[in-house]
Amino acid sequence: MSKIINEGICRFCMQTFSGRSISRHLISCKAKKARDENSAASAKKTHDIFHLKLESYKPYWLHIEMKAAARLSELDDFLRRIWLECCGHLSEFTIDGMRYSDSGDDGWGPEPESLKTPLKNVLGAKSRFGYEYDFGSTTQVVGTVVALRNGVLSKPVEILARNSPPTYPCENCDAPATQFCCECETLICDNCLAQHECDEEMLLPVVNSPRFGVCGYCGESDTDDFLIRK
Repeated sequence: MSKIINEGICRFCMQTFSGRSISRHLISCKAKKARDENSAASAKKTHDIFHLKLESYKPYWLHIEMKAAARLSELDDFLRRIWLECCGHLSEFTIDGMRYSDSGDDGWGPEPESLKTPLKNVLGAKSRFGYEYDFGSTTQVVGTVVALRNGVLSKPVEILARNSPPTYPCENCDAPATQFCCECETLICDNCLAQHECDEEMLLPVVNSPRFGVCGYCGESDTDDFLIRK
């Protein structure tokens, strides 16, 4: 299999950076700084804003900003919409050894705290946290606070950068795969689909998510209510 390229585009200067260098760039990006300063200068009120890095199985990552007053439930909803939601599974954050979930008492240690908890109550500079979606076929996400600033966000979540969609080769001909067969665990391109012998219902699209090929996941749902698109 060819090497998967781990890179993404800054949504402010539109330059491409590796997954390792994008954090440093976003902190110093002149285009982002200018936008942030202009927005704050014309605002009647500003608020604290977290810059969060969310990463899962390579090469999937997101850089986002959220108001510090936003609740964990809003971050949970965003992750479900853009990366994870397939069948309404349970999910849970783990922060400093504490669990945060709306699943109630599951018998595994102390009862979880509520997802209504504001980010500012549990996160600080350089905080790290874990997140799990679906306790059967689990997808894990690790979050890190990259920076904290005071400014303006007009919507709950803004994507700063996201990994570019990785290209996986078809296991028959090496052309870019578009489907994943859950029965034989094979990546398949459009041209080879006609020769594939497994039931068509076992096919799932290859999408830009760490959950592709798992439990019927077919791609992100509508995120327009959350995102400031550039």
